[in-house]
Amino acid sequence: MKKISFFLFAASAALIFACGDNYMTSPSGYKYIKHTNSTEGESPKIGDYGFVNISVYQDDSLVNSTYQMGRTVPISVPDLSQIPADQKGVGKANPVADVLSLMKVGDSITVDVPIDSAMRKSPALANAKKLSYAIVLEEVKTKDQYNEYLAEQRKASDEKANEMKAQEAAVAEQLGAIVKDYVAGKNKDKIKSTSSGLKYMIIEEGTGKQAEAGKSVDVMYYGMLPSGEEFDNSYKRGQEFSFPLGQGQVIKGWDEGIALLKEGSKAVLFIPSDLAYGDQGTGKIPAKSELMFYVELKKVN
Repeated sequence: MKKISFFLFAASAALIFACGDNYMTSPSGYKYIKHTNSTEGESPKIGDYGFVNISVYQDDSLVNSTYQMGRTVPISVPDLSQIPADQKGVGKANPVADVLSLMKVGDSITVDVPIDSAMRKSPALANAKKLSYAIVLEEVKTKDQYNEYLAEQRKASDEKANEMKAQEAAVAEQLGAIVKDYVAGKNKDKIKSTSSGLKYMIIEEGTGKQAEAGKSVDVMYYGMLPSGEEFDNSYKRGQEFSFPLGQGQVIKGWDEGIALLKEGSKAVLFIPSDLAYGDQGTGKIPAKSELMFYVELKKVN
């Protein structure tokens, strides 16, 4: 499989964006630039799945990328003749699927995506001038190969989920003991505080990448009230909770607390109510509740 350096590709894409020419038109009418012309790579056929890396640029600045997630995305190659009329054309057809048939493995294309009125409703795109998808075709699978791939993924996912679920009881016991000691005023020497009022205890220091704002993180967690009552945990679901750090998509105590950790860390966050759900509370969480979370930072993307 031919790999293209993301940073080299991003740099070359920026240069081409600046030039503003060499555009061609895709079957559905999208303007695109082809950066490469692979002569050896496999070309996807109708019904095949192209596994692509996609980087999204807003006004030539990187917004997000599958490189950050560490995985490609499978996109089915459509039969354009079978697409209903109301799903054809710019703004309706999937721009990535629309250019896949024009690529071979190893090729890279940048597609300009017009920003319509519906997209303008998003605050992030309200004043944007340009939206572009930089696409690299990494691999092609037939439908049968794709189904085999899905079966393998499901098996691996089920095994991982069962492994995580099996940890729930042990994590609950460990956190319960820590919370009991905390309420009793013990272990003060192990607990650190920040200026915001957040407290945290490092149980196991990770050695991986530092979590920081703007990066996507995968976290396992167990949430407990000072009474020792569990209100939510990801172990019973057997799946990490993933979110972009520092974007306000979680409570303030999480945005601050997870950013203190490195990949592989295990810690307990003691989050005051003003960094959690405040006077309102939510679900099983009463108003003005301090929350305790056992967290494992599984991955920093």
